[in-house]
Amino acid sequence: MTWVPGRGRPVVIPEDETSLRGARIDARGRIAWLLRLSRLAAAPGPAGRFVEMLRAQGCVLGPSTLCRYETGVEAVPKSVVSAYERALDAPAGRLVGVCLGLDRMFGPALASDVAPAFSRAALSDALGEWEEQVATRSMTGTDWIHLADAITRPTGPVLPPSMLHDWVAQLVSETMRSVRHAYTTRTHALDLLLADRSAGRVVLDTVASAVAEPGAQSVTNVLPILGGSSDPSVLRWLLMHFEHSEGEQMWGAAYGLLNQICTGRLPVDLVPRIARAALDAASDGPGRGEPAFALAQRLSANLTQQVVTRLGYYAAPTAVGARVQSPTALSAYRAAALQASGLDDPMLDRLLREALSPDFVERRHHSSLLLAVSPYRKVVSEVALEQVRAPAGPYAAHAAGHALSYLAVPEQREDLVDLLETVPESRAAMLVALARAGGVPEHVDLAALAADPVLAPTVVYAAGMSNHPDLALFAASPQLAGEQVQRHAIWWQETGTAVSDVPAGMPSDCLSLAG
Repeated sequence: MTWVPGRGRPVVIPEDETSLRGARIDARGRIAWLLRLSRLAAAPGPAGRFVEMLRAQGCVLGPSTLCRYETGVEAVPKSVVSAYERALDAPAGRLVGVCLGLDRMFGPALASDVAPAFSRAALSDALGEWEEQVATRSMTGTDWIHLADAITRPTGPVLPPSMLHDWVAQLVSETMRSVRHAYTTRTHALDLLLADRSAGRVVLDTVASAVAEPGAQSVTNVLPILGGSSDPSVLRWLLMHFEHSEGEQMWGAAYGLLNQICTGRLPVDLVPRIARAALDAASDGPGRGEPAFALAQRLSANLTQQVVTRLGYYAAPTAVGARVQSPTALSAYRAAALQASGLDDPMLDRLLREALSPDFVERRHHSSLLLAVSPYRKVVSEVALEQVRAPAGPYAAHAAGHALSYLAVPEQREDLVDLLETVPESRAAMLVALARAGGVPEHVDLAALAADPVLAPTVVYAAGMSNHPDLALFAASPQLAGEQVQRHAIWWQETGTAVSDVPAGMPSDCLSLAG
């Protein structure tokens, strides 16, 4: 931990002191950092005052316990993270979702909560409410977590099979289209169900069916969840999908297998089969070889070299600015954050390095999600916009575009549209950022952009997430952008648009450390 100048008294900012390229990260420290920075941004002042704010939310703890939680000395229970959300008037799940993700992937990082007991009457009432919310498609991510927790308890209710299948199908569909905390909370709900003996099979069957639908997009939102299972049959299915798919489908399976590799849970008997699958895929060329390379990198140096030999090139950015040790433009992000917050924040430095580099795809994902719910979101996204517009060096624009897909806020849509029109090489990234930041404005001519066959799948993704008027054009005519784009468009029309869990009229929920 580092002592830095604060207002009146020093502020302790948790650090992650693990090796930058080491096997593990300090997930507990990252959760502590998020809680402390969120409190400083939204409720500055003495810790004792915030203790009283927590008490008003039914969370009773003392200043010393608060300090231990916010410095990573003691693991935080999920119930306390939820109390932070309520005390800070944050959307439900905003902090909880990302913390649960860190706990699953890099934990244990959260303390165990004593599960509240359900009376028979309370459970009956809850089931009735959930049934109505599912029917009206008004479930939030935290609602799904509560439902999954209730029905997977040993003493939980046994749902009729048809009801369980319908509910899981809706959850999977929403997860494929969800963004930020709507996504992190729903993935946790699916993970809870996946770990249950009876519900787990339903999750596997539903995911398999959903990703097999003609035109399905965003399959990388749900396929990796299967990698959290301890059921060998689920992992064998995931590996089979990796062996027999390509494109986004194959990448989704690769991310799921990376989950097993990175958490150290991959059964040893699957390693030879994964190695063979990676080598076979590398022989098929870039489309299948690059996901194979991503897996090989995390299995062994020898397998990586064999994949590179078959593929014919090293399938990762080689620019100096792409490395986690020294990402291009890191100093610009740090300087802007320091000016906004007044804090010399070593944890922010670590998260930026991981978010701006492709070296560790799972860390890049979770660090980006963490930045997206932190008080730094707006200032970091502003720098990313500038790096797309005028990159400081090699890989800077690519890294910034990827960051904006997590960090862009609705207030920046005009800037994103400008970059969409003026920086052709970043169009795909800008479309994804717009789709996840409130949608592509109706005046943007997506039909014209779909004339580029390489860009077309991203264009229809953005149209579907945004419920853009051009979606109907894509669905009506295969002549406009091809039959595959037409299938994608029809899938979006039948499935629905983006799921954000942000009530209408609520701002982008960015906090600020300035002032």
